[in-house]
Amino acid sequence: MQVHPDDGRDLADLAGNGWELVDPRVVAGTADEYRRFVRGSRAEIGIAKSGYVAARCGWFSDRSACYLASGRPVVAQDTGFPQFVPTGDGLLAFDDEDGAVAAIDELRRDYAHHARAARELAAAYFDSDLVLSRLLGNVGA
Repeated sequence: MQVHPDDGRDLADLAGNGWELVDPRVVAGTADEYRRFVRGSRAEIGIAKSGYVAARCGWFSDRSACYLASGRPVVAQDTGFPQFVPTGDGLLAFDDEDGAVAAIDELRRDYAHHARAARELAAAYFDSDLVLSRLLGNVGA
């Protein structure tokens, strides 16, 4: 996460709550570094921009897809994507702080299950053979 140095209050709040920030240019400056960073992570928590949440447009992060493909569970703020992709196993959606805490607790309860489910979900919904074939079929139609 990159926070502007002038946002001292935000940085202090994050540090005070146990968050350790790393420079994204250092840990993910190349494709290989990004891959290592994701694989070295236990899971991802994704907070969506308020416009995506309010619009219920189904926005889903490409970074989250990378985490799932690497067998890393994702806890993501609900933007409407559960109408397109199943949640509850490997991908957990939340609407508020209590929902986020509950999702994190669930990951802790059975991490191995959610890690396997994350990879399976990525293969079933985000595999390039599936996505690109469908896209090219729609463009060529």
